[in-house]
Amino acid sequence: METGKISDNFSSLTENVKEYIHLQIDFVKLVLTEKLAKLTSFFLIAVIFFILAMFLLLFLSLAFVFWFGEIVGPTWIGALIVTAVYILGGAVVYFQREKLFINPLVSHLTKILMEEEQDETE
Repeated sequence: METGKISDNFSSLTENVKEYIHLQIDFVKLVLTEKLAKLTSFFLIAVIFFILAMFLLLFLSLAFVFWFGEIVGPTWIGALIVTAVYILGGAVVYFQREKLFINPLVSHLTKILMEEEQDETE
């Protein structure tokens, strides 16, 4: 009789272990899905912000060019000034890219990917 109990306990234990493994796999899938959703939303927001900033910069540049053309003189001089400002700004961004973009991006991505699961009691 005891061998029947041991085999029942063993089969019950194997079923529980299989169920536990399936639950762990499902948990990992959910965590990966959450992190992928956070990364996707982060990049989507960054792209949208970048596009809006480019339109803002374009229209401000055009406004300056036309204002300069009416107030001071030829419009092409205003366009050259805007071009010089863009070149100077591009050089500053290029030389400061680590501090301005790479370090904050790596920090934010690390925070998203390495985020610990919070307890439900907190």
